[in-house]
Amino acid sequence: MRDVVMRMPRTIGMMALALPLAASPAPAAPTAAVRGTITIADRGGKAIEPAGAVVWLETDAGGAAPTASPARGAPVPERAVIDMRSKAFVPAVVAVPVGSSVSFPNADPILHNVFSVSAGNQFDLGLYGRGDGRAVVFREPGVVRVFCNVHPQMEAFIVVTPGPWRAEVGADGSFSIDGVPEGRYRVQAWDARGGSATSPVEVAAGAVVRVDMRLDASDDRKRPHLDKNGRPYSDRDRY
Repeated sequence: MRDVVMRMPRTIGMMALALPLAASPAPAAPTAAVRGTITIADRGGKAIEPAGAVVWLETDAGGAAPTASPARGAPVPERAVIDMRSKAFVPAVVAVPVGSSVSFPNADPILHNVFSVSAGNQFDLGLYGRGDGRAVVFREPGVVRVFCNVHPQMEAFIVVTPGPWRAEVGADGSFSIDGVPEGRYRVQAWDARGGSATSPVEVAAGAVVRVDMRLDASDDRKRPHLDKNGRPYSDRDRY
């Protein structure tokens, strides 16, 4: 018994020496920020409030970087909500990365039928009433125009970005996109009234890059659209 007790510390010591040392995590690469302003001008050249515009970054290839790390450009799917309330979509503009889902709960005491015919993201949720909510997963980047098949005045936009770097523009026109790895990008700006604009940018690690862009809303006008079957809407609400 004594012999066993005397050997135990020596055995434990040998085992401890054999254990590999834990590797220290590699330090995270420094990221940068892209900040700036978006200006939207109407037909007379007068600036209009840019709230509702969206800004995002694309890699040179136009999509997310080929890696599973969100910090390096792979988008992490999110969940967003667009309510249907008082025969309107609220909010009217939502920006999400590709692969995200958007649900459309109905808060009205009437029926709605949410649909889109935008290329790559077509869907039709059918008729449903108050308290119900149905969702769509958006798998292709782009601007998705959303309507109700019952009420032609209802319209919303979903901006599906290819990567994680995006920002919604404030009422003062400012935007800020943080956590951007160094590299070359295209800054994309979009607004339902002012259309889109693109600006190349090169981002250095740890830097703050400023980009100011202008959108032209001189041709903005409300254009009628067709229902989900490609036919004109009737003159009255059906529900």
